[in-house]
Amino acid sequence: MTETATQLRKVATAAGRTDFVAVLSLSRPEVANALSAALITELTSHLNSLATDTNCRALVLRGSGKHFCAGADLGWMKEAAKLDYEGNVRDSEQLIQLFEALANLPFPSVALVHGSAFGGAVGLAAACDVVLAVEGARFCLSEVKLGLIPAVILPYLVRKVAPGSLRYWAVSGRLISTAEALIAGLVQRVVAPSELETAVVEEVNALLQAAPEAQAAVKNLLRQVIESGSEQGPYTAAAIAKARVSRSGQAGLAAFLPKAPHLGPYN
Repeated sequence: MTETATQLRKVATAAGRTDFVAVLSLSRPEVANALSAALITELTSHLNSLATDTNCRALVLRGSGKHFCAGADLGWMKEAAKLDYEGNVRDSEQLIQLFEALANLPFPSVALVHGSAFGGAVGLAAACDVVLAVEGARFCLSEVKLGLIPAVILPYLVRKVAPGSLRYWAVSGRLISTAEALIAGLVQRVVAPSELETAVVEEVNALLQAAPEAQAAVKNLLRQVIESGSEQGPYTAAAIAKARVSRSGQAGLAAFLPKAPHLGPYN
């Protein structure tokens, strides 16, 4: 392909500062930004690079053209159909690397979904911390209609979507409205098309109000909680202790406590 599969921009958050917000765009509008091997490779490379950049405060993931992402590219699917079992495992492991890179970013991620988000695109949304959807956008776990299953993306969906809704969507392959996605937890905010740019600025600005060290720590702790089956354990006490003695924790407490109201024991 002659065009780049992705476009990466860095938006400065304040004059004279080095931190920035990354805007990563899927850039294959002629095929509704379908996931090809090249796009997967580019996305993963960008995400891995951003993850190590201490100046990056947040990521905005969006699609160019009329749709967010149509899922798997037809050509990629044809090639996968020719692979044997071991070849398909290797192919899927590349996809896993993409979703893990997105889900494990040390800073918040925001997905902007418009038009269609099918198959793997639903996984991209689920792997992000915040999803803004444009009114009229459509989601679909369409794999079962092709005799396939939403396997690689399922862990990210399980972490975010209400179990009953996810089971229904996965076994039916039906279209999912933004209202349904909002109720089930996949989407955090639905906006009119004309309000999207304003909404993303509002959401990003809200995220920038938090301490980046604390955001990275809470994302890491969430992973630990999930891995432990939500069991309580010493790791939670260690996490809050580490946060309290950290530079950002000490600075935050020092700024907050003198301003806090002095309440009585029953207030």
